[in-house]
Amino acid sequence: MTTQSHPLISALSAVLTDASERERVPADEIAIHSVEAVDWPDSCLGVPSDGEACSDVVTPGFRVRLARGATYHTDRLGNVRRARRKVHDDTEIRLSYTVSGGIGGWSTTFETDSYRLSEADDEKLRQLITQADFFNVPNVEPTTVIFDGFTRRLKISVGRRQYEVIRGDGIDAEDSAAFHALVAWVEERTPPIFGQSRTTID
Repeated sequence: MTTQSHPLISALSAVLTDASERERVPADEIAIHSVEAVDWPDSCLGVPSDGEACSDVVTPGFRVRLARGATYHTDRLGNVRRARRKVHDDTEIRLSYTVSGGIGGWSTTFETDSYRLSEADDEKLRQLITQADFFNVPNVEPTTVIFDGFTRRLKISVGRRQYEVIRGDGIDAEDSAAFHALVAWVEERTPPIFGQSRTTID
């Protein structure tokens, strides 16, 4: 068996690839906290999706914990599933961020929630939301109409509480440094528009 085809190497490679795509950071910046061999009770690796039918068959694999808090279940073939953390409905975070506009009508979106975030990122996002006093940030009417301008929409829900803040070209808002820090955290994870470098819209 070659090193490249070793079950553990395949599993770790798949975990790092998935985590890199989810967290939008290079794979070499993701640290692994621990790895243990596990016999999962079914074909879903102990992490079935809602309504998914799993075969009742023991599946050898690994439990991989990342330093940032996420846990992955894998088999020995490189198939992985990210374990869903236990989240209370009244504290779950749901976030949607959209940037749209320009001559070409471009747009990009980033969405996440407490189930997809690592524990570290969930804690950091909660801190940023609190520091920005997000649910009390005022929305401001545009002072100038810019037809080809860009608009940002940041919608956040915590439990049953939901709020959206709209910013963009033509909107003159005096936002706090804490609010800008929250937006910066979100923009770091947002795919660039049209494959080009993002430009922060103040």
